[in-house]
Amino acid sequence: MINEEEGKKLATRWMEEIKAGLDYRKKYSTRSLWDSYRQYYRGQWAEGITPVNKIFSYGRMLIPKVYFRAPRVTVTASKPDMVWHAKVVEALDNLLIKEVCLKYTLKMSSLDSYLCGVGPIKLGYDSEFGYLPEQAIDAGGETVTQFSTKEDNERIEYSSSVKPGTPWAVRVRPEDVIVPWGSSDMHSLPWIGHYILRPLDDIKSDQKYKNTKDLQGTRSPSIENEVRAKESYRPRSEQNKGIVYGELWEVRDVKTRQIMTFCENQLILSANDVLQTDEGMPWEFIAFNQDPEFFWAIPDAHIIAPQQLELNLSATQEARHRSIALLKFLYLEGKVTKEELEKFLSGEVGVAVGIKSDSDNIGAVVVPLQPHIPPDFGASQARQIQAMREELGFSQNQEGAFSPYHGKTASESMIVAEAFEQRVDERRDIVADVLVNIVRKWNKMLFNFWSSEKVIQIVSPEGEPFWITYTGDQLKGDYTLSVDADSGVPLSRALRYQMGKELMQMFGGDQLIDQMQLRKIVLDNYDVVDPRVPQLLQPGFAGMPQIESALRQPGPGASGPGKGSAGGRQGSTPEKPMEFEQMKKQFEQRR
Repeated sequence: MINEEEGKKLATRWMEEIKAGLDYRKKYSTRSLWDSYRQYYRGQWAEGITPVNKIFSYGRMLIPKVYFRAPRVTVTASKPDMVWHAKVVEALDNLLIKEVCLKYTLKMSSLDSYLCGVGPIKLGYDSEFGYLPEQAIDAGGETVTQFSTKEDNERIEYSSSVKPGTPWAVRVRPEDVIVPWGSSDMHSLPWIGHYILRPLDDIKSDQKYKNTKDLQGTRSPSIENEVRAKESYRPRSEQNKGIVYGELWEVRDVKTRQIMTFCENQLILSANDVLQTDEGMPWEFIAFNQDPEFFWAIPDAHIIAPQQLELNLSATQEARHRSIALLKFLYLEGKVTKEELEKFLSGEVGVAVGIKSDSDNIGAVVVPLQPHIPPDFGASQARQIQAMREELGFSQNQEGAFSPYHGKTASESMIVAEAFEQRVDERRDIVADVLVNIVRKWNKMLFNFWSSEKVIQIVSPEGEPFWITYTGDQLKGDYTLSVDADSGVPLSRALRYQMGKELMQMFGGDQLIDQMQLRKIVLDNYDVVDPRVPQLLQPGFAGMPQIESALRQPGPGASGPGKGSAGGRQGSTPEKPMEFEQMKKQFEQRR
């Protein structure tokens, strides 16, 4: 147990480390420009600028190509006797991916990488601000630290992606992450710091924290605090001036395997970091353009920003030239009456305008002006756009438009497409690696903290669904994880209908296929038309059960689901699941 004096010394030491990390980021990253790139992406330009917002359009074109629309993982066992363990782990992982909104996290972190170079993702378990197993209230590892210790028992954690007793992964703003001075590799960080802004009342009501009664909170950065003065203060609500916030620095130290939280130079949390495993710290980073020397990667927005500004300047100048180049006239005052001038400017056909002139030269009275518009604007803009495409690896076709140039052969088009796909595939692989690493770390948490029995549905190799009970300890083992992008297709009602129709065409009448179950799958797709449609399949076939038996029973040599397969193996339901070892034993005997 660290006493108050030791805590202050520790806080002083770590504030110096964090200050050095802030200086490192300021010197070797593009931090000073991140807010500008975000404004460009939002379309927030200086007044009078006519933008051609390629930073937004290229970002919207890139992000959908690199994140997974329906992320899934495939889990295979490293040892033959872990096959059934792997099936349970795979079902559990893919369920978690949906439950904790990992798709959204990957999408937003990819956008952070595009604009800021690095997209941090923080992993955790149960609580958003640190998990302490000794505070668990059940065998599933759930704590009560999401709620206030006061009598009102209000919530003090608000993220819907962070669920009690469950692993999670959330996007963190790049400027809220600090790494040691000189760090070059995200996989070898000796420590990592996280800046957190919480309402002061929530900090004092969180039972994880100690020594919080004297905390004062703040609403603006203090010039006396060198650490806080390095970053602009960011209150959550400028409207509610009554909320007082506390600024936390959460540090995870690899050397001591500790998690420490500091507030106003006070150590308010120091504990063993149970989320650090042989898989590393509970952090992942999406970085599309890694710097060869420094941790802080290179944003795509930074690479194309000079061309973006030049493109805006060209478009703005062209717009001003056009406004100046509108047809105008000079006329000698007093030579044209007001009535005649109105007829002259009316735009009517065949209008005769009378003018007064001392000579026969009408041109001396009225002179048209038609300023010249330089023709180079279009060429200049095309050059800037082409430079941006080359830097990002996009062609005009990838932007959703046909190239204006003709005579391209199929081979040339294929070469361009392959080059584009290679560059996009590299980015997609980076996201896939992050996804796999997140799931690996999640699995370690499940194995370590889920000691109570839980229920899940899995499918056997024969396609038989059934419910089983398991614990984290039963699932421990070594697995190989991969991302199966092809299986990550969002299932719409139209797609389910199409798949059911194709299944009926391929396997209708096949003796190795359960025809009753096949027909039920097809009919289930019509429940949106009429909820009674799935009930059209009569189980008794009007007194001819032998037909039902023939339709249901697969042919010789096949191991089909048998009766009760609609909800899984007979006796296997969510209310009455099989035990894990019992399931494993049964299917090993069948094989």
